[in-house]
Amino acid sequence: MSGLGPLTARDLKKWYRNPVSLITGLIQPFFWLALFGYAFSKLGTIDPAAIDNAPSYITFLLGGVLTIIGLFTAMFSGVNIIFDRRLGPLSRFLMSPIHRSSIVFAKIISAMVRILVQVGIIILAALILPNGLIFAHGFTVEGALVIVTAVVLVAFIFSSMFSIIAVRITRPDTIFGILNLVNLPLLFTSYAMFPPALMAGWLSTIAQYNPVSWSAESIRTVIINGTTLTASQGGQVLTWLGGLALLAVAMLLIVYFVSEKEIRE
Repeated sequence: MSGLGPLTARDLKKWYRNPVSLITGLIQPFFWLALFGYAFSKLGTIDPAAIDNAPSYITFLLGGVLTIIGLFTAMFSGVNIIFDRRLGPLSRFLMSPIHRSSIVFAKIISAMVRILVQVGIIILAALILPNGLIFAHGFTVEGALVIVTAVVLVAFIFSSMFSIIAVRITRPDTIFGILNLVNLPLLFTSYAMFPPALMAGWLSTIAQYNPVSWSAESIRTVIINGTTLTASQGGQVLTWLGGLALLAVAMLLIVYFVSEKEIRE
């Protein structure tokens, strides 16, 4: 896709050359994990079964935190399109001999790269924290692939969604309002932070169909069970990842056609 590589490199350079953005983006995951992990750590002592018999609440929570980081970082990728439009670079891109969809996909890919860096840092932080991440049943290469796949897919889905919205928006406050409207409901109608047993029945039913739940539960299952993962658990993980993959493919096609036809100065 013409122009995709240089545009992606441009966005990544903007990220790592901005010390404030780089440092806050790397530190934020640690606070998510530590604050939420210790705030609700008593859940595991009250009823270990409520957190899938995870050896610690942080072990249970990690899948949700990795998904949340992917979700929130991905959502803001659309904001960069609006700023490029307001500050002028978008006009130059549109006059260049490149596919218009490359402009949008570059934002999405750079967001996913940033998210994967954050994922690595938060896993290391979880291992270092007292009573943190514990691989009670070991860990496998397949488990690592599930983590990366789940985070990448959920990030792609929501980065694509908000990039599409940003294609025709000219005011940053508009998309910030949409972000604030959507992000918390997505979080709290999912299994990212809390187990199904602690949720109201109607809320748990909604959470079953939330892509955030699919990502969090996929990661959580491979982390908690490790080498003891059963065939039925593996099949459930594949079902969740398959659902995310179908949504990602749908969003890829929508982003391509919408950005090629609708993106304007």
